[in-house]
Order: sequence, then structure tokens, then C-alpha cells
Amino acid sequence: MKRIFTISIFIFFLTMVGETKAEDVKEVLRNLQSPIWKTRLSAVEEIGKIRNENAINLLMEVADTESEVWEIKIRAVRLLGEIGDPKAIHLLTKIFNDPFLNSECPAIKWNTAIALSNFKGYPRVVDTLIKGFEDVNLIIREAIIQSLGKIGDPKAVPFLISALKDKSFAIKMSAIKALKEIADPQAIPPLKEIVEHDNDPYLKSEALSVLKNISAQGY
Repeated sequence: MKRIFTISIFIFFLTMVGETKAEDVKEVLRNLQSPIWKTRLSAVEEIGKIRNENAINLLMEVADTESEVWEIKIRAVRLLGEIGDPKAIHLLTKIFNDPFLNSECPAIKWNTAIALSNFKGYPRVVDTLIKGFEDVNLIIREAIIQSLGKIGDPKAVPFLISALKDKSFAIKMSAIKALKEIADPQAIPPLKEIVEHDNDPYLKSEALSVLKNISAQGY
């Protein structure tokens, strides 16, 4: 089956010739259009190593292809997150939100949430992740909380505080750890509530650790 990217492949080839052997570039691009998914995955890995603008464009096309297998879409998504070019934000938030692009596959959505954690300073990313917490899937909700903690935007603190009341131990623990990364004084009262009244010793211990961390920063 013929794959995608006719224009992007042509541009990619032109820009890469001179940086490396033309035949090596041709092989990567042939592999990207192979009917064998593992061969295409290998090509995506090679493109991810290049990290110039045209390589990013090609990775975005891979991630944006509905018909591509989920293993390859996930790798393209994770590479875009690792590279951290802000031009990928629109696509990544689109994949996170759009069931046609994420195929309602928890693995794709989870990996997209993790990829978005690499984009600090972009309110759209924080808003997308917070809204995504409506998802019923526990592992996706955990990934969202972890990513918000890594981003460290204080805007997420009220949301993380509300997550402390979740029924799931995993969600509560993830929220406590995320609050530790942000170290915002807004979290002090609800964390004290956990230390003083929660029945779980692990949650109490982690909450106390966060309180000490916030206190050490002068609050």
C-alpha cells in the first residue's frame, strides 16, 4: 500500500542531501512508505534523530495520519514531545482531543499527554490537559496530572487540589506529587487536611513531604 507525504518527502530529501549520503536518505524515505509497519517505525526513528524543521514536519504528518498503526503514531508523538518545537503544539492538542486522530486508543492519548509535558509556558497546553481530565480512563487521568506537575504552571494548582478528593488512590498520589513539583502555597491547607485526617499512611507521608518542600521555599 502506498503511504503518505509526497510533498514532505520531496522537501525532506532536498534538505538532507548534502548533510548525509543521498542513498541513505532515499532508504529512510522508502522505508517510511513500506507496507511493513516495523520498517516504517524504523524510518520514523531515523527521522527523529535529525530534528531539523523538515524532519519535524514529516513526523507531524506521520502523527496526523488516521490510517497509520498506533505504534508508529505514538512514536511520532513522543518524538515531537522530546524535540519540543512549539509548532507541534497545535497538532498534539488536536490528537489529544480528537477521537478520530487518537482512535479512542488510551495508549495514543496517554502518550500524547506525556508528550505535552515538554511544552512549558504555553497556556493552551495546560488548558487542554485540564479539560482532558474528564476522561474516564484512570491511566490517562494520571498522565494528565503528571504532565501538569512537570509543566509547573500555577494555573493547574486549583485543579490538582480538586483531584485530591478523587476516589482513586493513584489519582490522589499523582496529584500530591504534582503539587510538590509546583510548590505553590495554595496547596498548603488541603495537604494539611490529608496529613491530619486521611486514613492512608502513604498519602499522609507524601503530603507531609510536600508541605516540608513548600515550607523550605519560604512559604
